[in-house]
Amino acid sequence: MPGQPPEAVEALERSLKVPVVRQRMEDDLRFHLAFLAGGLVGVAAVRNDSHVVYLFVSTRYQGQGIARKLWDRLRNDCERRAGTRVFTLNAAEGAVPVYQRFGFVVDRDPARLRGKVVAVPMIYYGAGSPQRKGRPDKASRTDVSVAGESARTVSRPRQAAAR
Repeated sequence: MPGQPPEAVEALERSLKVPVVRQRMEDDLRFHLAFLAGGLVGVAAVRNDSHVVYLFVSTRYQGQGIARKLWDRLRNDCERRAGTRVFTLNAAEGAVPVYQRFGFVVDRDPARLRGKVVAVPMIYYGAGSPQRKGRPDKASRTDVSVAGESARTVSRPRQAAAR
């Protein structure tokens, strides 16, 4: 992760371990996964149907519209489930241009230290949100074709934790 201190990279790597992700799926995150030829190529996760926690695409598959497809799926799912029109995230500096293409804008200070991670807070105002007035809707790609295969996203609904 360019521009991040080593302790931030370590914290992120710990947060992506299978037991941690499994627990977060049960507790508070909703995941969307992109598969290509049977392999996982991208992950998106949202908390409270409004804060994007993860939006990653494998380096090999970046620039092929998979992140856009994951974002569209996540956004549409949150809009349908909860009526969400405003989304937030904390972007790595190198990812800011990608999120700007998705319609996000920098929120508050352009860079801040969030825990150990240097992040750029961003916000997305969807159609119908009061802050959206005067902002044109951006078209999005819905079909992504990668090496003759179509990339698809799947959602795994949260399951109630056994208590």
